[in-house]
Amino acid sequence: MPPDQISSQTDINKIREALAVGREYGRAALMIGSGFSLNARSASTSVSSFPTWSVLMDGMVEEMIRDGKELKDLRKMCGSVSGALRVAEEYVALHGRANLDMFLKRQIPDNQFHPGLLHRKALELPWSDVFTTNWDTLIERTALLPIFRRYEVVLTMSDVAQKIRPRIIKLHGSFPSNGPFILTEEDFRTYPSCFAPFVNLVQQSMMENVFCLIGFSGVDPNFLAWSGWVRDNLGGHTPRIYLVGVLDLRRSEKMVLHGRGVVPIDLSELFQSPSPLSIAERNRVGLSWFFDNLFAGQTPDEMLWPKPPDANHSVDPNLPAIPPYSGGVPMQEDWNVK
Repeated sequence: MPPDQISSQTDINKIREALAVGREYGRAALMIGSGFSLNARSASTSVSSFPTWSVLMDGMVEEMIRDGKELKDLRKMCGSVSGALRVAEEYVALHGRANLDMFLKRQIPDNQFHPGLLHRKALELPWSDVFTTNWDTLIERTALLPIFRRYEVVLTMSDVAQKIRPRIIKLHGSFPSNGPFILTEEDFRTYPSCFAPFVNLVQQSMMENVFCLIGFSGVDPNFLAWSGWVRDNLGGHTPRIYLVGVLDLRRSEKMVLHGRGVVPIDLSELFQSPSPLSIAERNRVGLSWFFDNLFAGQTPDEMLWPKPPDANHSVDPNLPAIPPYSGGVPMQEDWNVK
């Protein structure tokens, strides 16, 4: 395999084909997790980056208890999915739901960040729908930028019947006031019954579309919950579900994902460690390459897949080469957000 190729290119080509079906939007849906928010641009010198899941949970533990041993025990609990959700549940028991909401708004300074280049690249592609479990508003603010595609935003269950595709669907609440912000053990336990329209919407989309998950890890509680519900309800009748990122997966982790009906597209094959880049930066350049790869698979008919108005017609020369679209002249694009 050439050094600028990836073993998952065959799977990437399937996503390309699902996007380029000769319609206003393709037969591929995107689900965005919390890791994608790390690609936001800071609007303030006082805040450099979005908090990671571990930083969020550590801050929660600090507000719960000061005793050294109990603090250590709670931090250890946060290392597992079930443990992290239980810690959030205990936080609510100690401080109340309103204080959990205020904690999340303090820890995630949504209004101090702007959508980044990757947010724009993501929404320029013709997804049938974009789902997100993120509470921040970066995705819907991206849709307000002068991008070619128009998305309608679904914040509440009552919006489902009123909004048309393509949509941005906020599955777990949205800042500043569209709660509850789904986080606790009880939230996840009751979600299928309390938010049945959202669950049905995701399941329907997974039956109809190739599904692409970005910004998740293989142990992300949101990822485990959604993939589990789909597996339990739809079994082997779903189209492919792809988990994309610089995942650094072990062989056994890949086997577990395959057993759950999830195909990993691990970009660490191209963006390897050890590297002078941080994990967040490896993910950023990896996903930039991935989006350019998808865009290079567009239909050559510009009436069906118009190019962005401010495209500079070139991919980042520092990234690996992108295989061309086999069905016509490739149109490789990169976009600049000033």
